Amino acid sequence: MSTLFETTGIVLSWRPYREADRWYCVLTKDRGKIECVARGGQKPLAKLTPHLESVAENRLLMVSGVLYYTVAGVERLRAFPQIYEDLTRWTLAHNACSLVDLGMRPEEADVYVYALLEDWLVFLNEIPQIRSERAGFLLASFALKFLRLIGFGPELSVCLSCRGPIEAASYRWHPLKGGVVCAGCVAKDQEQWFSARMIQDDVLKILRFALYEPFSSQLRPHLPAETLSGFHEILESLLVAHFPVIPAVSIREACKHL
Repeated sequence: MSTLFETTGIVLSWRPYREADRWYCVLTKDRGKIECVARGGQKPLAKLTPHLESVAENRLLMVSGVLYYTVAGVERLRAFPQIYEDLTRWTLAHNACSLVDLGMRPEEADVYVYALLEDWLVFLNEIPQIRSERAGFLLASFALKFLRLIGFGPELSVCLSCRGPIEAASYRWHPLKGGVVCAGCVAKDQEQWFSARMIQDDVLKILRFALYEPFSSQLRPHLPAETLSGFHEILESLLVAHFPVIPAVSIREACKHL
């Protein structure tokens, strides 16, 4: 039996479905990631499509059927118009939504992930023009914060093995174990930590900054090319090792030509 309900959500992705419909993936506040169908969504004069394909927060009227949800109505709650006026902002919004789509399981509500994406869109709507290097850093910062919320956040403050504090220039990065290990523990058990690799102190500092500082602070730090390159290498190794689905395009490449 079909039931009618309301929810608030942000569209993460969409694809054609059958001849005239569209299949949407939506992150909602109360139900997590859900998938739904908009009847006639591919028709030129479809009423729901303009609302569902804009970067916005919407109130959705849904019909719960036997196999899937169907969108019965959409009301715009908050728009982010500046995102659509700038390619860099749009790229950052689109890639963040894709990461959430790939990393979230259906029907698992997480108010913290929803708040993160909401804060991200508000931030993008308000930032000034930025260069591609800064854009790549910002998107990587979003990815780190998202990884932490879904249980794959890296350990950057204490040793993975002995839990002792990390001292400058005396640690290694281990992507599979998701964090840093002190040089002493590496020396004691080289077989276990053979794949641990060196990273610069500046890279570790910028990783911590990106992970823990709010988006509003991410425009401040200076980003030397060598430090930024090492930062992206660490993040990509973490995504490859732990993310549920490896993104088709790396975060660095997604922002390279902006």
